[in-house]
Amino acid sequence: MQKVLRFHFGVLSRPKLHIFDKGAKHTPSGIRATIHGGTSFSGIYMGGMLGNIGSELIYPHNHQYNYEDHVRELKTTSGPGQNWLLHDMNYDNKEMIEWTMKNSNVVVNLLGPRKHLKNRKDFEWINITVPKRIAEACAKNPGVIRLIHFSACGANPHAESLDLQTKYIGEQEVLNAFPNATIFRPSVMVGDNDDFAYHWQVQKRYFHNFNIVPDNCQAKRQPIFVQDVAQAMLNALKMPETIGQTYELGGPHVYTLLECYEMFHNIVQRPPKLAHIDKQLLLKIAQYIPNWKYFNIDYILKHGDDMIVQQGSKTIDDLCVRPLSLTQALQNIFWDIQARYGGSSELYER
Repeated sequence: MQKVLRFHFGVLSRPKLHIFDKGAKHTPSGIRATIHGGTSFSGIYMGGMLGNIGSELIYPHNHQYNYEDHVRELKTTSGPGQNWLLHDMNYDNKEMIEWTMKNSNVVVNLLGPRKHLKNRKDFEWINITVPKRIAEACAKNPGVIRLIHFSACGANPHAESLDLQTKYIGEQEVLNAFPNATIFRPSVMVGDNDDFAYHWQVQKRYFHNFNIVPDNCQAKRQPIFVQDVAQAMLNALKMPETIGQTYELGGPHVYTLLECYEMFHNIVQRPPKLAHIDKQLLLKIAQYIPNWKYFNIDYILKHGDDMIVQQGSKTIDDLCVRPLSLTQALQNIFWDIQARYGGSSELYER
């Protein structure tokens, strides 16, 4: 009997999380969350979803100054005096990781690789080592009830992308250290300053109206609005049955990359302009120049991979969220282009 109890100790010892979500930012929700990776694209959405119901939020970060744009905007995610920005975060220091969640009952891990990474060692550090340390710190802290770990749709130990390879291994390490963890595998997320639609816009600015593509753009994507992912995260915290489960989060429709590009161009009323360049040539170029957020090795390797929800997996439907379609989500992103340039956008006429 003792052996059985020890085996399930990580699950059985955690009390249920009680959440009050009927109030506003000034009304305590019962959640005190530490959000690692809050300065990422999705961080402000995840923090905003928790902060809007009155949660207390802690944001560890390693940016130099708290008044940088990616940092100071986090102060708006919850009410006055209900969030804390912890600068000079060092993930090599296990005691510091434990300290960031000392009084928390929820931990969210949004950490991922920066676009300049090229070698496997760096990917392993941010996708495997750091998540493992966070999960181990959660296991040591009896007050931490829930851990939400963000991976990626397409995570696979045999993937060509080092990011997707190491994300899969990181998931296993997290679950081994903290069986209560809930794993999210979102497909490409769409929102302000995202790495999909916004990525397309910036590439066109820098490459004279062209998008650089290494193939025929027939790889499949299942874009999901980032706000729907945030809602799925909050719902998962309310549902004890999500403990220890993995969810693949995708939008209601599957598109090829070419269809996505055509949809983007329809909004700005311009025909698609794709510069097809040999994949191996692009990889050689990317090896010898600094990786740039909008043109890098990982972008080239992932371009030909399908990133869609796998059949038989738990999905966003199981989290009681009805996601927006891509066309609906784009209205929340491209409205500024349509407003400034009347839909035809001088930005793309040069």
